[in-house]
Amino acid sequence: MNDKIQKFSNSQDFFQCPICGKELKLVGNSLFCSNDHCFDISKKGFVDFVLNNKASKNYDRDSFENRHLILEHGMYDHIANKLVELIKKLHLESILDVGCGEGYYAKKIAQAGIKDVLAFDISKDSIQLAAKGINTPVKWFVGDLAHLPIQDNTVKGIIDVFSPANYAEFNRILDAGYVLKVIPNQFHVQELRQVAKDQLQQAEYSNKKVLDYFEEHYELIDQIDATETYPVTEEVRTAFINMTPLLFNVDKSKIDWSQVKDITVGSTILVGQQKNRRN
Repeated sequence: MNDKIQKFSNSQDFFQCPICGKELKLVGNSLFCSNDHCFDISKKGFVDFVLNNKASKNYDRDSFENRHLILEHGMYDHIANKLVELIKKLHLESILDVGCGEGYYAKKIAQAGIKDVLAFDISKDSIQLAAKGINTPVKWFVGDLAHLPIQDNTVKGIIDVFSPANYAEFNRILDAGYVLKVIPNQFHVQELRQVAKDQLQQAEYSNKKVLDYFEEHYELIDQIDATETYPVTEEVRTAFINMTPLLFNVDKSKIDWSQVKDITVGSTILVGQQKNRRN
C-alpha cells in the first residue's frame, strides 16, 4: 500500500459517510461504511465526498495558482508560524483545516509534527493542487462546510483562515476543543484598498461583526495580531490583485496598479474554546 493511501488507515477515527453517517474504514484503495457506500482515494491522495459539485468562477484553478505564487513568496508565513505556535501551545494533536485551498497551512502544520491533520475545500481544483507532488501525511478531501464528513467529537482543533465558518458543524465535530479563526484586520491590503477605493463599497474594513459572532459561540481566549508588510514585484502584485476577494467585483483594467510597491497582509487570530466543554 502506497503512502498516499496508507495515511487514511485510521479513517475510522475521524471520517463518517456523508450519505448515512456511519464511520468510514479503509478497504483497499477506498473508504467504505457498513452500508457499503464507497469513496475512492484518488491516485494523488485525496477523497471527494461532494456529489454534483459545481466550481465557482472566483475559486477556479487559476485563482488557486495565483494564491500558490503568493504563498511561495512568503507573504503569509507570519500567519502560518503563529498558528503552528498556538497549536503546539494548546497541545492539539488533531487539526481540521477549513477551506484549505491549495493546502499551505495544513502542510506547515503537518511538517511541525502534528499527529493528525485533515484538510478540505469545496473546490476539487484546490484539493488536487494540495495533494499534488510529494506526499504529505495530510488527509485531503473535497468537502461541504454545511455537511462535514467528520464524526462527532473527534478533532481537537479547527483552523479557519480567511474562510467562511459553520459553527454548528464545528461544535459537533470538536472534542472539547479550540477554533483558531484568522480574520482580516483594518490594515489588510490597505495599499490595494487605497488605489481601488473609488470602486469599493467600503474603503475601510471592520471585523467587529465577525468578532461579535465568534464570541457568541466560543469563549474568546486570546486575540493575536499577525500583520506584516512585504515588498512586491510586478508578478507578485498582479497575482495578489487577481487572487484577493476584495477585488472580485472591481474592474481591474481601469486602475493603475503600478504605484503599489508594498502589500500589507494584516490579520487577527481569534483563539476560541468551546463553551461549557472544558476538560
